Amino acid sequence: MSEKKYFTKFVRSVDWNATKEAKQAVELIEEWETIDVADALELLPPEFETEEIRAYAVRILERADDEELQYYLLQLVQALRFERSDMSRLELFLIERALSNIEIASFLCWYVAVERHDPTFGRQYNNIYKMLENSMIKFVDREDGDDDEAQLCQSLSLQDKLVVELHSVPKNVRDVCGSGQKKIEKLRELLPGIFTEVTKIKTFFVC
Repeated sequence: MSEKKYFTKFVRSVDWNATKEAKQAVELIEEWETIDVADALELLPPEFETEEIRAYAVRILERADDEELQYYLLQLVQALRFERSDMSRLELFLIERALSNIEIASFLCWYVAVERHDPTFGRQYNNIYKMLENSMIKFVDREDGDDDEAQLCQSLSLQDKLVVELHSVPKNVRDVCGSGQKKIEKLRELLPGIFTEVTKIKTFFVC
């Protein structure tokens, strides 16, 4: 079918609010030359609300190996804010891949945890984080779960606690009345506890 380099332009040209045109476009997409994984990311911004388009993007992403997926992981986590429903195809895909790769799981949890503090999308990411956490707990509790998976869950729990503490530091320092020296003293008071939490975390990143 048509060259894949024109795929995104074609998708943008479709009036997805016109039922007949949208249906014909979906049929045409299925016959199109398969696009690359990098191109699939262009189908996840907010202007592409159509479920068929976002589902197609996820099908392309499923072809990525773990290394390639990890390269695009941050962008994919940020794209979650544009999903129209809970437990979207993209969300389920990322969780599924996280359950099969410890490195992806660790990075995914960190990225989602940071987004939980976003003033606009924080609640949405909090729900995603809870679903990810529950999925990992169920995965570890299965009969054939191994020690690495259990340690990962423990590590992620500590990481979550660490993120909360890090976000509280600026506020705690700002709330100190008095000179800049007192604020510095407060910061010095808080840092040892944070460093203690860091040393407890078992990392799963390959150097």
